Amino acid sequence: MSALRRLLLLAAASLAAPAPAMAAWTRAFAIEWYEPAMYYGAQSGVTEPGTDCPAGTNPEPDWIKVLTEAGYTREQALWLRNPANPTRSPVHGQNQMAFRGAGRANVYIDPTSTPDGGLVGVTGTIGEGLDLDGDPNTGFVGPAGERGVDNAFYRTLGCWKTFRGPPRLSSGALQNNDAMRDGAWTVVVVVSGRGDDPMNDDDVTVGFYPSGDKLVKDAMGGVAADYTFRIRPDRKLEALFKARSVNGRIQSSRAEEEVWLRDPGAARDLQLLKARIDLSLKPDGSLSGYVGGYRPWKPVYDGYVRARGPVIEALTWVRLPDVFYALRRNADYSPTGPTGEKTHISFALRVDAVPAFVVPPDAKGTARPISYKKQAPPSGQPDSTADRLPFNVVDGIVIPRGAKAVSQPDSALLPPSTTGAGGAQ
Repeated sequence: MSALRRLLLLAAASLAAPAPAMAAWTRAFAIEWYEPAMYYGAQSGVTEPGTDCPAGTNPEPDWIKVLTEAGYTREQALWLRNPANPTRSPVHGQNQMAFRGAGRANVYIDPTSTPDGGLVGVTGTIGEGLDLDGDPNTGFVGPAGERGVDNAFYRTLGCWKTFRGPPRLSSGALQNNDAMRDGAWTVVVVVSGRGDDPMNDDDVTVGFYPSGDKLVKDAMGGVAADYTFRIRPDRKLEALFKARSVNGRIQSSRAEEEVWLRDPGAARDLQLLKARIDLSLKPDGSLSGYVGGYRPWKPVYDGYVRARGPVIEALTWVRLPDVFYALRRNADYSPTGPTGEKTHISFALRVDAVPAFVVPPDAKGTARPISYKKQAPPSGQPDSTADRLPFNVVDGIVIPRGAKAVSQPDSALLPPSTTGAGGAQ
């Protein structure tokens, strides 16, 4: 066979060979708002009774009573809560609030050193989220009547002031999303399919990634659409889902064993096991719906401790150890099997995203929903400046660097004498 004929046959064979499979369509988005999916059953307000919480939001604790039940005298309790007390910071609260466990143990890092106060959870039957266990006889009934919605996180914390309120109006969601919109972090979404119609495609892939580019606000203060964001590869924070779309509704075709996202709360990192999505392509080009799975409950509690226990307790009307007990009590999933320790709790995020242009880490071309983890620096990257606190938090309280988080001596728990030379009253 001549060399020329061999070359012609090779060329013909290469033309006949199937090309590498590529996505027929791709759409990209930037998350403009996301929060835990908490169904709101009241007519208005935060504390009012509703079908979700018939007695309303958990009331503010009587902190004087909490302290006296922990072993402080009433006089000590009154002085600790007195704004004139020099040990009570107007910014960081009263550090001594940590030391109300048995033997003055720090209840933030040792929550079982104090009794369970009984945080009241949701008793309503309607809940938002996803069917994670495939059993329509467990969980809540969705707002549209769908059965089997698994969201024990909502059942546990849905009557806590920080989570309660209409969509986009709970105090926790407002604080966290305001931080994201002001540049603390960005999450982008890339969706692609192999069919001809994005609205109806049996082979869809959805990827969630961090981006180092800040969101841009429009003239009304919302997040502007159609800006460009570059994926910032991260060795942990990445979530890929296989799905199918029917009439624009994109639902998981299987549960993903493990994914990680940026948590819009105090935990920062969000691990989801057996994760699923239920998202919809909207006529205006936006994307909305749910991302859910089983999240570890202990990091949720630890995140609130890192956020300064006295501050969280005062602003959100909660005794933090009660959050620990409630999460542990309602946890509903064990990675080791049905008989294992329930270290995870069913959970869902409500997600809204605007159209965007998303490019890969090298900014060449259009991003695809694939893994970019191998492109992340080996040492990892700080998530954002929001994680670098300007103060030193140790065991849930703010103390000078190098100091230890310890209880004040009894001699400092009363106001200075106004009648003597310095003794206690």
